[in-house]
Amino acid sequence: MKPSARSAIRNDVLADYEAPRPDLVVRVLRAIPESPKRPASHRGRVALQTAAVVMAALVIGIATVGLRVTRGDIALPAGLPFGVGGLHPPAASYSIVDAQYISADTAWIIAQLHVHNGPTVLLNTTDGGKTWHEQFRIPDGSGIGSLRFWNAMDGDLVEMVPSTLPPSKTPGAPGSSNMVPRTYRTHDGGAHWSLIDLPIDWSNPFGPDFSLTQLEAWRISGRELRPPKLDLQHTTDGGVHWTSLGAIPAGASLSSDLTFTDRHTGWLTANQSKSNAWDASGKPITSTDPTALIWVTRDGGQTWAPVDLPLPAEAAANNVRLEPPLFFGNDGLLEFEVNGPPPTFQPDPSQPPTTQSWMHSYMLQSHDGGRTWGELQQTPGGLQQGGALFFDARHWLLSRGPDISETVDAGKTWTTRQVLASGLAFSFAPWNYIDGKAVWSQVGADRLVRSTDGGAHWTAVTPPTIN
Repeated sequence: MKPSARSAIRNDVLADYEAPRPDLVVRVLRAIPESPKRPASHRGRVALQTAAVVMAALVIGIATVGLRVTRGDIALPAGLPFGVGGLHPPAASYSIVDAQYISADTAWIIAQLHVHNGPTVLLNTTDGGKTWHEQFRIPDGSGIGSLRFWNAMDGDLVEMVPSTLPPSKTPGAPGSSNMVPRTYRTHDGGAHWSLIDLPIDWSNPFGPDFSLTQLEAWRISGRELRPPKLDLQHTTDGGVHWTSLGAIPAGASLSSDLTFTDRHTGWLTANQSKSNAWDASGKPITSTDPTALIWVTRDGGQTWAPVDLPLPAEAAANNVRLEPPLFFGNDGLLEFEVNGPPPTFQPDPSQPPTTQSWMHSYMLQSHDGGRTWGELQQTPGGLQQGGALFFDARHWLLSRGPDISETVDAGKTWTTRQVLASGLAFSFAPWNYIDGKAVWSQVGADRLVRSTDGGAHWTAVTPPTIN
C-alpha cells in the first residue's frame, strides 16, 4: 500500500552491490587495445575475438543475475527474457501455518514440518529474518491453537493436546472434545514460557472469538452445540471468568465473525451463502440467509442493531462474504466479495461444472463511524484473491497472485505492477500491517517477503533451517 508504479529492484538489497562502472561490455571493449590498420583478414579475426569476448561477458552477466534472482536477492521487472518475472524467495522444507509481525525487524512464525501431524515449531527473528531462533516445539499428535503477541515482549501461545478423559458423546461434557487447550505465556519476547492454569470450558474449547487486550475478550458461546440462541460472553481477566451479555441477534448466523474496535463498539459480520447442497433427488437444500450482513453494538455487546448496506445488484442472487470493518477515526472501510453463480446440481460430481464461476471484490466507505455506508467501489483483487492492506482511508494495497494494485484516492484510480515471480502469490491480511512502512507477507506455503517502505520495494526473507 504505498506509492504507485515504482522500480521492482529493491534498493537496500542492492546497497552492498556496486554496479560495474562503466558497463561490463563497454569495459571489455575498451580493454581491447587499439592497433593500426591491419589487412581485412586480420580485422576479421579481431572482430571474431571481440564478439567472443562480448558474448562471454554477457553470459557471465546473465549467469550472475540469474543466480541472484534464483536466491531471491533481487526482483526484476516483469517481461524480461529467460522467464524472469519478479522476486522469487527461496523455498523451505516446511509450511508456515501461522505468523505474527511486530515491527520491521521482529516477527514470529509457526512452521509445520512436512511430516504427518507435526512436529510444529515456533521461531522468532529480531533482525528482519537474517537469523531465526527456535522458541517452542510441539511434538507429533499435538498442535497450535493460537498465537498472539501484544507487543515485542508479551504473548500467549495455545497448544492443543490430546484429552486424557474418556470420550463422551454429550456435547459440552468433559471428554466431548478429543483435544484440550494448554496456554503458555511469555513476558520476555519468547525466551521463557510459563504454563497458565486456565479452566477448560468443554462447551467452548477454542477460546475467545476476539481479544481486545491480553485480559479483555468476547466469545460467542456454544456454537458447536448449535443452540436456538447464541450467547455472547465477556471476560476482563484473560478468560478465568466469563459473564453473559445476552443473546446475539436472532438474524445473525452461526458463522458470524465478531470484532471490536474499542471496548464499547463491536461488529458482527455474516456471510450470505446461496444453496450449494442437494438431497438425493437433486432438490436444493435451502439455506437461511442472515437478516443482515453486519450488526453493530455500542454498549459492549449488550444490544445489537442491523446496518443497512448498499450492495451491488448482483449480490441478491449470489454469495456474499464480508471482512470485518476497519476504521481510521470516523472513516471506515468495509471490504466484501460477491461470487457466483450458485452451483447447479450435477448427478456426476466427477464431471466439470456446468457453469463458470466468477468473483468480484468491492469496497464500501463510511465517514460517520460506521452508522452509514456508501461510495461503492469495485476493486481489483482482495479477500480470497490475495487480501488487502490499508495505510489510511484513501491509501490501499490489494493483491492478486504476484501483482499488487495500489490506490491513493480511495479506489477511484489504480496502478498495478507485478512484484513476485509468476506462480507465487501475495497473502495480505490485517496482521501483516505494522505501520506506515513495515509490511510482511507470506507468498506461498513456505516463503516470506518483507517491505520497509510501505510496499514500494520488497525483499525475500531467508527461511530458517529447522532440524
